[in-house]
Amino acid sequence: MAPMLAVGVLSLVAAGPVFAASLEEELATLLLDHPNIRAAYKLVESSREEIKRSASDFYPQISVTGDITQEVIDSPAERQQDDGQGGKPSSRTAERGSVSVIQNLFNGFLTTSSVRTAQLNKELSQMTLEGTRQNIVFEGINAYVNVLKQNLLTELSRENEATIRQQLKLEDERVQRGTGVAVDVLQAKSRLQVAKERRVSLEGALVDTISRYTQTFNHAPDLNAMTDPVAPVEMVPSQLDRAIDLALLGNPALGNTSVNIEVARERKRMVQAELYPIIDLESAWSFEKNAGAVLGVRRDYSVTLRATWNVFTGFSTRNLMAQASFDLGASKDSYDFTSRKVIEQTKLAWQALLTSRQRLELLENAVNIASEVFSSRQQLHEAGKETVINVMDAENEVNNAQINFTSASYDEQLAVYQLLLTMGLLNPVGLNLY
Repeated sequence: MAPMLAVGVLSLVAAGPVFAASLEEELATLLLDHPNIRAAYKLVESSREEIKRSASDFYPQISVTGDITQEVIDSPAERQQDDGQGGKPSSRTAERGSVSVIQNLFNGFLTTSSVRTAQLNKELSQMTLEGTRQNIVFEGINAYVNVLKQNLLTELSRENEATIRQQLKLEDERVQRGTGVAVDVLQAKSRLQVAKERRVSLEGALVDTISRYTQTFNHAPDLNAMTDPVAPVEMVPSQLDRAIDLALLGNPALGNTSVNIEVARERKRMVQAELYPIIDLESAWSFEKNAGAVLGVRRDYSVTLRATWNVFTGFSTRNLMAQASFDLGASKDSYDFTSRKVIEQTKLAWQALLTSRQRLELLENAVNIASEVFSSRQQLHEAGKETVINVMDAENEVNNAQINFTSASYDEQLAVYQLLLTMGLLNPVGLNLY
């Protein structure tokens, strides 16, 4: 069964291109290639174009029209007209052209608010990009570290299984020579089955982590070339209060909700613009030739100052003002809630880091103690004063302690990165990816 699972892991790794790279190199590539990050970049560029579109309302609007029409006019005036056609209907080709220029002079600061809203939306898209980038970086770190973790745990379980199998073989030989106990052999077989179950479980978990790694980085990992990353512990503050302050300043989610307050405030100003008149300066020039049964050319010029004021809108402006006020209040409440969540996440990440460090220290001692116990029981067994089952149990304790220690060491690394993510420091600059 073990060879089959090993082949499965190898086939999964070989299913796509394999690259040997450190975590930093993988993350640098991930930041350039991940679809979610590319999409967020495009949304930022889209918001920049929205600013330009909103600013276009500051400029005059120029329109040009022209047409050529075959006109047939049969009217009493045309039939009585002495135009050389004997009272027949007028049939001529008319030409028309016009140019109009409209410059808005005042619209209640609507255009200014629209441009400001577009600028705030660009800030929102940049905040979203930063949040997406940091989340993808953490996803990549998590995938990379978990592959290393599960691969090492799988190797430890295989070594433990091989050791138990060897002990079982030796004990079986002792029984055949008449110096061993048959019950010890059965118990050794039971221990071997437990070791096999653990190895199968860990190999399955390794396959799962490889699948997640492949999804994240778009290629399979090279298990033999991967190296243990060094978590940037120097970026971790010495006090929880300092970590909370950094999180309140740098967490992208909190920055997002902060900008949303300004967007809601500008929305209220845009509604207030409906309370003011709209003043436009309009200039027009028109040209007509043989139009309307009138021979010759006609040219018209005009400059108009036009004011439009909606005196009554069925209370819609008042209702929109009330709605905008509620939206502004809701955005402020959302900011307060997000602040609480950021503080909570920072505290949880901080405690997780402290707990993982304490566990790591205790588990290191546990490995040393278990190793000493195992060594002592081996010596007693060689002297004929200890059973093989007790020796195998002692060895199993060593293996369990090593597995727990290995798992805790990688968990500590992830806890560091999780805290940096909460503080908004899991970015290319903070990780020296560029």
